[in-house]
Amino acid sequence: MKRFALLGLPLLALLFALGLSPRAESRASILALPHGPQPVKVSVGFNTQTALTDLSPEALAAAQKSGREYVYRMGAEECALLKATIAETCRLTSLNINTQIQQQNRPQPLLYINGNATFTISLKGDAPAAQ
Repeated sequence: MKRFALLGLPLLALLFALGLSPRAESRASILALPHGPQPVKVSVGFNTQTALTDLSPEALAAAQKSGREYVYRMGAEECALLKATIAETCRLTSLNINTQIQQQNRPQPLLYINGNATFTISLKGDAPAAQ
């Protein structure tokens, strides 16, 4: 009995220190998972390149603008693809674009266009979730 009393008192003190009592009502834990489908982040990369024939500042600016428009369209179309395959809902959350002109050791300069898009989706009910 002494052994139980010695072990039981520190345990009860710990429970009370944590704000719990042996008769406390059940409460949702902040660590508990919320109900319903969890959002999933999807990241997609877009890459392309095009040869540059006119190196005037106006032509370079127009080529870079065209490259950004390409990535914007790809990002906008990606939600439709995600919804057609695995997503119930889709929202574009970030989009990064990089254009770079490469001239070294090339007979014709190239414009490289790289983009990365991040989407937050909820999975369709029948889509298997990654584990």
